[in-house]
Amino acid sequence: MTITQEDNLLIQSYITVSFLLELKNLDFLNSDYYKNAEFQDKYVQESITTIGIDNQGSMLMALYAMLVIPKEKIKSRFESEFDKLNEVVNTIKNDAKTESDYTTDSEGIDYVSHIRNAVAHAKVSFIFNTEVAFSDTRHNNKTKKDENCTITIPLADFGMFMNALQKLFFKYVEDYWLNRNQ
Repeated sequence: MTITQEDNLLIQSYITVSFLLELKNLDFLNSDYYKNAEFQDKYVQESITTIGIDNQGSMLMALYAMLVIPKEKIKSRFESEFDKLNEVVNTIKNDAKTESDYTTDSEGIDYVSHIRNAVAHAKVSFIFNTEVAFSDTRHNNKTKKDENCTITIPLADFGMFMNALQKLFFKYVEDYWLNRNQ
C-alpha cells in the first residue's frame, strides 16, 4: 500500500508535534548540547529559553496540525473517540458562551469543532498567561444571522485536551501502520 498524501501529512504532523513534546520532556533547553549550540538567530535561541518549547506559538501550531489539517479523516475513522474530546473540553473549560444551533454533546456545544474553526481562522487569544479563549463565528443560513461561540480554557488544564488529542492521533498512526499492507 502506497502512503497517500493525506496520510503522509497526518503522520508527519503527529511526528513533529510529538517530537516537540519529547524535547520538552527531556528538558532539552537545559542540555549542554542546546547551551553550546550556535544558532544563526541568537534572538530565537535566547527567546525560546525564556518561553519554553511548550509555548503559545507551539500550542497553536500543534492545534493546527492536529485539528485543522486532519479533522474529517480522523473524525470519520474514530468518531466515538473524537466525540470524547468534547467531554474533555467540557470538564476543563472555564466558560463557554454560544448562540449556536450546532450541537453534539449534552451541553449543546460541539467544542472541538469551535476550537478547530477558531484555530483555522486565527481567532485565539491568550488572557494574562492564564487562559486561552477560542472564538468562532458561523453564519446560520436558517436565521440569516452570524452566531458566535467563545470557549475559555485555563492554560494549566489545556494539556489534558492536548494529551487526549495526541492519543487519538497515535491511535490513527498505529492503525495506519498495522493496516498499511492490507
